[in-house]
Amino acid sequence: MKINFEYSLVYDMMLGEMMGSFDEKTEKDSRIYINSVRKFWDKKGARIIKEIENVSKLKFKRDVECFVVNSMFYESLSHPFTIKIEKDFDRLFTIFVHELVHILLVQNFKKVAPLVNLIDRDSNYRIHFPVLLIERKVLEKLNKSYKKQKRIEDLDYVWEDVDKMYSNFERTNKGIVSFLKENVASR
Repeated sequence: MKINFEYSLVYDMMLGEMMGSFDEKTEKDSRIYINSVRKFWDKKGARIIKEIENVSKLKFKRDVECFVVNSMFYESLSHPFTIKIEKDFDRLFTIFVHELVHILLVQNFKKVAPLVNLIDRDSNYRIHFPVLLIERKVLEKLNKSYKKQKRIEDLDYVWEDVDKMYSNFERTNKGIVSFLKENVASR
């Protein structure tokens, strides 16, 4: 799976105008930043992809476009894959893992959706429960000093259950689909 990093002035302007904070000098900043993100991805990307696929037991099915913007409320989005300029590359590492897990699950929708839909909670919870399980295991494998990072999006209520179920997921090597079948569908 390959990621193509892009800057879209129109997209950045739209997101910036929604926040009331677009500045035209951000175009130059974003284009410069893309080069550092490409270098980061060239160094870390293959390892991240391999570990996400290994933990989830799912495969990425196609390449991804990633838009880099300067003006956005959230730090990232998975669809379309968009990252806000983030100078802390440890945090960027975590952002990549989180959003790529979202993308992987969407690319494997037919396998995952029927199980995710069995989770008797709100849609944000259903979406993030498997994402956070995979994210945590991937980050712990790749970075032994992993700590949950606070995001703008409040996922504490999901993390509570992820933390309760994590030891079961950590011990299994069957992937997320089998884990959900055994721990969600069987309830």
